[in-house]
Amino acid sequence: MNSVRILKALEREKELLEDFICLSEEQLLLLDNEDLDGFDALLQRRANLMRELTAIEATLSRWISQVRTDPAVSPEIMSRMRAVNDEIVRMANHIVRIDEAAHTRLDLIKQKTSAELRSIERGRHALRQYAASFEPPKSNMERER
Repeated sequence: MNSVRILKALEREKELLEDFICLSEEQLLLLDNEDLDGFDALLQRRANLMRELTAIEATLSRWISQVRTDPAVSPEIMSRMRAVNDEIVRMANHIVRIDEAAHTRLDLIKQKTSAELRSIERGRHALRQYAASFEPPKSNMERER
């Protein structure tokens, strides 16, 4: 197994995670502005990144299990792979924290929207009651009768 190839794949995974973090942080800003359309667009871009990350991760898992037992891999390369992998784990944990914040903000938007919808419905109900009991003023001809 080519350990340099594994290291390059790990570096690529790290780059994709950096892009993923940027998109995730942008989503938080969109949620602050309650821009759900923009949020959805970024979700799609994140999904595309996730597909590529998943493919790389599947390949890396196989390669890394093979390289661990390969005596031809230098300790320096193994050390560098561990360092990049540790960075990847930190980045993944950061993404989880960002996503938790996004879910919290989405829940707040849902609560606010739900309260607004209930208020609108109460207003509609009051308007229907008013309309049902409304009697238009009588015209002059009706009064003279």
